[in-house]
Amino acid sequence: MTPQINAAELEEATELLSDLVSIYSPSGGEGRIVDRVEEICRQDGLSVRRVPAEIGRDSLVLGASRKPVLAIAAHLDTITPTWPEATVPRVENGVLHGLGSVDDKGGVAACLLAARWLARDGVGLDDLPAVFAFPVDEESGGSGSRSLATDLSPRFAIALEGSELNAGTVECGDLEALIHVRGVSAHGSMAELGENAAHAAANLISSLGDLGLDAHSHPVLGKSLASVTEIETGDGMNVIPDTCTLRLRIRLVPGQDLANTISDVEAFAARFGGDVQMVEGTVPFELPEDSPLRLAVDSASQSVVGRQPETIGVPAWTDAHNFVDFGGSEAMVFGPGSIESAHTPAEHIELDQIVHCAKIFMNLLDPVNLAMIAKAPPRPDPARYRRNPE
Repeated sequence: MTPQINAAELEEATELLSDLVSIYSPSGGEGRIVDRVEEICRQDGLSVRRVPAEIGRDSLVLGASRKPVLAIAAHLDTITPTWPEATVPRVENGVLHGLGSVDDKGGVAACLLAARWLARDGVGLDDLPAVFAFPVDEESGGSGSRSLATDLSPRFAIALEGSELNAGTVECGDLEALIHVRGVSAHGSMAELGENAAHAAANLISSLGDLGLDAHSHPVLGKSLASVTEIETGDGMNVIPDTCTLRLRIRLVPGQDLANTISDVEAFAARFGGDVQMVEGTVPFELPEDSPLRLAVDSASQSVVGRQPETIGVPAWTDAHNFVDFGGSEAMVFGPGSIESAHTPAEHIELDQIVHCAKIFMNLLDPVNLAMIAKAPPRPDPARYRRNPE
């Protein structure tokens, strides 16, 4: 039977999340929310420390373990809003509206509540091989989770994003590149004397199917996909442009080789007079079906909400990637709310999901569950950037 949420729990979640949403905290400006979350932890009598990121800002770790078997991470930053009253929380019918409510302050609130309620039950987080982590910079460069992954190197990690309490066990990789298409400039009235780079770029875009990405597919994530997200061309009126720059993004799925895809893109771009400038490349990852982490999350979710999480794919980069690549972790994405409304004026989250998520984490951090997780052998495919063992 699914445990009921009482009014006091819901009120506590509402008050905490409203506090967090009201703090303006875009990537690059997280100082106030870092200070506030640190203050909340200390008021609750919980151990908290700062972990510097290379961009000069601090992330937080809640819990004393320096070598945790499990790290549960929810990022503190949001996008920079472009609409008024983005940070004014509004509650209607059990739903809280506001920037960051689902991405990712609802997740932050669930972690803080879990730690607080464990302490009230007499369970000391400091005595467990697990931590909650609060990275900065997720919406920009990911440096916060990168430093946390290196510092903690947990065997397992959960990155909170709005998954409606479903299990994101496979996350796409990403190839991002600028393609500079060259042409020959000419006076705008004598186009026949030039070679229009914009036209060549348009032909490139219409021919993206020639990359053959449809051959790469995953049963949960779907097919590999190419998208042009930015176009920049010319520097004056009445001039045939001799350059056109496209920003190309390709979603990679497991089994798709990053280096081979880069080579394919370079050969493809050359057909249209284009040169490729790489911006970023990440490799997809997938949590094994029999991972102790998945089994433990299934069990905890069944106990709290009466169902096991549905398996879903994550079509965007999350902090889970850095725990895989830099921490040597097996990782998954899991969290309250739906990411569909994130980054928009309609962003919102169901408050009961925050309470359920907190209780799932409390169950997950039961010493018996943690002991089971801790028995897992080392990860068979170490991280690409794992630090040398001490």
